[in-house]
Amino acid sequence: MLAAVTFDPLFKVRCEPREDAVILIASGEIDLATSPQLRAELLKPEAEAPMVILDLRQVSFIDSSGLGVIVGQQKRCQEERRSFVIAVDRTSPVQRILDLSGLIKILDVVDDPAQRLPL
Repeated sequence: MLAAVTFDPLFKVRCEPREDAVILIASGEIDLATSPQLRAELLKPEAEAPMVILDLRQVSFIDSSGLGVIVGQQKRCQEERRSFVIAVDRTSPVQRILDLSGLIKILDVVDDPAQRLPL
């Protein structure tokens, strides 16, 4: 018998448009239940900008389904000639997963979205 996948109400994503950029701020856990919501937010028209910054500094956990969403967004942005940046607290479990998965080598990772925002 398959276990039911439940929606985690603690997971949230909010979109903050900026000049020539958009910041999507995620909080909570990104897993099999919540990664579709993250993907949907990244695909919304208001999330289309020359630069997309995914702020994961308030994310406490991410699994392989969440990493898949990030890789998919990275690929879409490359194909569309847009920038994709990940903001991560360098001492967080998310940073550790990015290190262990090797994604840290292919993603543009910063400590703070302000590091990539146009002045």
